[in-house]
Amino acid sequence: MTPKTMKAVQIQQFNEPYHVSEVPVPSPQPHQVLVRVKAAGFCHTDLMALNNDFNTKLPFIGSHEPAGVIEEVGSQVTGFAKGDRVGCINFDSVCGKCPDCKAGLPIYCDSPLMKGLTADGGWAEYMVADARFIVKLPGDMEFKIAAPLMCAGISIYGGIVRANVPKGGSIGIVGIGGLGHIGTQLAKCMGYKVAAIDVKQSALNAVASYEHSPDISILATDPVEKSLDKINKVVSSDYPGLDATVLATDHPAAFELAAALTRKHGTMVLLGQPDKGITMSYFTTIYKDIKLVGSLVADTAEAQELIALFHQNKLHVEVTEWKLEQAEQMKQDYLSGTTNGKNVVILE
Repeated sequence: MTPKTMKAVQIQQFNEPYHVSEVPVPSPQPHQVLVRVKAAGFCHTDLMALNNDFNTKLPFIGSHEPAGVIEEVGSQVTGFAKGDRVGCINFDSVCGKCPDCKAGLPIYCDSPLMKGLTADGGWAEYMVADARFIVKLPGDMEFKIAAPLMCAGISIYGGIVRANVPKGGSIGIVGIGGLGHIGTQLAKCMGYKVAAIDVKQSALNAVASYEHSPDISILATDPVEKSLDKINKVVSSDYPGLDATVLATDHPAAFELAAALTRKHGTMVLLGQPDKGITMSYFTTIYKDIKLVGSLVADTAEAQELIALFHQNKLHVEVTEWKLEQAEQMKQDYLSGTTNGKNVVILE
């Protein structure tokens, strides 16, 4: 029997410390399922929501990276049943009426509701989820691994897909953090020559230790000429540099570096969201004919592809585990830069 109330990290005022509240358990609408949350990740975007960057209606429950078990199925839902293990991608709902929804591109909906950002999210014992935005999980995939894939994973996977590089080509992942350490492994398993690029040698060392390790490690503080030499020794191309770079960092200096390491007629994919926007010289964009592509997240079909790819290749997510009551400490540790990989709240 589902209880009437539950524990949740409910944001009641902006810019205040996280704390646990007792709130009602939601009831699923006909197009929704009720999920008993087992794990839910923490992302930089959660801080943006806490700071009122999305004009969220208070109160709301944080986290847009949840995974758990279906407890109840709405009357209109097909393809899912009670007991299914699922991950919930970060959309709560979409309008269904705008040009992108009509064109089958709901992730670019003009007026979406987003879990943990503009609607209740996963830092709770239960949550409702739109059945159009959930994916089934393999029986032996840990929830703490699946949860980060629902934003960090689908964001970096979508970025790699949108780079549109033929198999056998080369991709650089710029920023080896929560997204980037997943991305180097994915790109490798997708058949690319992979360069890991970061300002921290420790981050490069970490991904180099994984089974599916990058072909090239580039320290961002090294001279560009040295880094290009490293790339050109591994990548066979008529043009020096990488076919594409995927920017999984907000650091302003990363954009000019990525442009310098991307070959002529190559592609840069933007995932990072720096406060003051991006800056690149006209020379590295115009004279090298570099295409800049924005990427949001993967859609539901691509998310299911990601789960299969991740599971088949036994990829690794670096997880730091927290309890619901430790959400504020998790946030503080993240802000101080003392956590590695993905921070995940465990509710099992």
